[in-house]
Amino acid sequence: MRQLLSSLLLLTITACAAAMPTSVASLLDRVGGSGTAKRFEVEIKAYNTDGYETFTISASNGKPCITATSLSAATAGIGYYLNHYARINISWNQLTADIAHADLPLPSEAETHTCEVPLRYYLNYCTFSYSMAVWTWERWQQEIDWMALHGVNMPLQVVGLDAAWRTLLTRHYGYTEEEVNEFVAGPAFQAWWAMNNLEGWGGPNPAWWYDRQQLLAQRIVQRERELGMSPVLPGFSGMVPSSFERCATTLPQGTWCGFQRPHILDPNSETFATMAAQYYAVMDSLYGAAAFYSIDPFHEGANISGIDVPAAYHSIDQTLQQAHPEARWVIQYWQWQQRQYEVLRQVPHGRLIVLDLFADANPHWSEFEGHDVVYCMLHNFGGRTGFYGRMPQTIERYAEVRDNAPSLCGVGATPEAIETVPAVYDLLYELPWIGATDAASWLREYVHCRYGKADASAIAAWELLLGSALDCRSKLQGPVEAVTCARPRWHIDRVSTWGGTTIFYNDSLVAQAAELLRQANLSGANYSYDLTDLTRQAITDRAYRLMAEIERSANPAAGVDCPKALQDSLKSIILSLNRMLQSQPLFTLDRWLSMAGSIANEAVSDGLLPAESLASAREWLQLNALTLITTWGPRAASERGGLHDYSYRQWAGMLKDFYLPRWQLFFDTPLNLRDSIDWFEYESEVVKRMIRTQP
Repeated sequence: MRQLLSSLLLLTITACAAAMPTSVASLLDRVGGSGTAKRFEVEIKAYNTDGYETFTISASNGKPCITATSLSAATAGIGYYLNHYARINISWNQLTADIAHADLPLPSEAETHTCEVPLRYYLNYCTFSYSMAVWTWERWQQEIDWMALHGVNMPLQVVGLDAAWRTLLTRHYGYTEEEVNEFVAGPAFQAWWAMNNLEGWGGPNPAWWYDRQQLLAQRIVQRERELGMSPVLPGFSGMVPSSFERCATTLPQGTWCGFQRPHILDPNSETFATMAAQYYAVMDSLYGAAAFYSIDPFHEGANISGIDVPAAYHSIDQTLQQAHPEARWVIQYWQWQQRQYEVLRQVPHGRLIVLDLFADANPHWSEFEGHDVVYCMLHNFGGRTGFYGRMPQTIERYAEVRDNAPSLCGVGATPEAIETVPAVYDLLYELPWIGATDAASWLREYVHCRYGKADASAIAAWELLLGSALDCRSKLQGPVEAVTCARPRWHIDRVSTWGGTTIFYNDSLVAQAAELLRQANLSGANYSYDLTDLTRQAITDRAYRLMAEIERSANPAAGVDCPKALQDSLKSIILSLNRMLQSQPLFTLDRWLSMAGSIANEAVSDGLLPAESLASAREWLQLNALTLITTWGPRAASERGGLHDYSYRQWAGMLKDFYLPRWQLFFDTPLNLRDSIDWFEYESEVVKRMIRTQP
């Protein structure tokens, strides 16, 4: 992997001398406020580190000085300095800080860190829906800055794929805008369209939407490249609309959770090669050529009967190489069928990078036959709210793959959604710079970084968490689920189809941790957020115990309901959570809907959307955003496909306006009729009422 990096020449770093790169200066001023860049010295130097990126933190001219071998190493060094010297932790709950006026300690001696891997990957297709579907350019800029400070140099970038397909289909295959919209999904569901799982759901998309996506994508890739990142763009897998059979021989791929999948082209056909060349030409013209292309054919159980699977992988590789001979194919390992392992034999070594997507819980890196592998942490599923992690295991499994897999080329975070439990991401992206560390020691230092001082009570709280909620050892997909957010029924063992409500830790330790953190002599945005999150988790765990008591007290078959006092206790917990969470924007429905509506405002400002269409556009965007976190799909997908509540959010607003009324309806319905409630119909009507008609 060393050949991936530039050859490095000089032997040592002494002091910063050259001018700070403009992109780094702009980053500092965005994150820290105007004037922050003038308080630092940053220089990119080439020097011998045996082929790996390095940053050194020192003092020069009375300022903190970061000298590094690449832009990405420099920004990672800035992030390290902010955390470990200035004690300023940039996090999703605090994406900017007043660094322009903060105390910036000078290192007493130089501190150097060399990264153990060349690639630091970030994101999952699902993140672009479960978190990013409601983002404007303003929020995207903050996330790219967060990436830079965490050393990310290989971010997935899916935004704008819809605009590329519109161009491809209308320019080369005679599709109308209406026909394109039958294929392309709406704003909140593009992740699964891009992964060949569904067509059209959430649309139709108006013309301004495609123009907006194209502009946004161009802004994103430009900024990422300015900061030394190599965006991973979607490659051509052979996916085509199911209606494309009028143009060429196509092969159906069945259904996914009740949705019809797009078709795939016959990999041996001339059309496959022709369309691939056209696809890459369109992508290049819109977003520039990339060093990495993400391609995931046959994702999550696609029907591959009748498909020449080896030929498909060979065609995908060959058409990518013809378009971009130096590019690498990036593929996710996720629930592969046996024949999907054929990709390992059809693509030469050095051209394929396998993301071991859930390696922190369920590693498969030993199965990849020597192909380059990225060790990935898949922390969140569906954006579901909950405090948990695998801190000790994340470190242990990173050390295992580092020491035993010569083909390890990177680490990555691949969450389905972000903006939860920032500590686990801070740990992951520090690991390759500091090496496998002791979780307890790292957390003690993290408390100091996170809150600005090493408060004994806060340290004790996090130590309890490390021995409980942050030490998941199972393959649980996402956090312990909140019974308050479940569709009401007597026995609740899960909220989403693939999750679970059983608490894997000693919940009394989480309650004690919340109380210890409350007692800490601390203040600030990070402290307030963490205290809210831990208190929320402790109360949610109490609701789990209450729900078990409700279940034990009732005997529906004998006509015995649970006592009203227990019903009232559950409703009281839901309302208490709703009141508490209102203080933190990341835990509110208002923020989610406001951001969705702001996309339309931004489109008006960019001259893409007429002002008279603003109200209807905002309502459409909010309907997408609300559907995603409630019913998810139409009846077949929501019910038989099991997608309802997959993306539940324990947020203020959702608790009061969606989850509490569900429980109220359940308890108010006669005992013998509760099993016959049409929850999908009820929830669909509630969602319509939740749309904000005013900005």
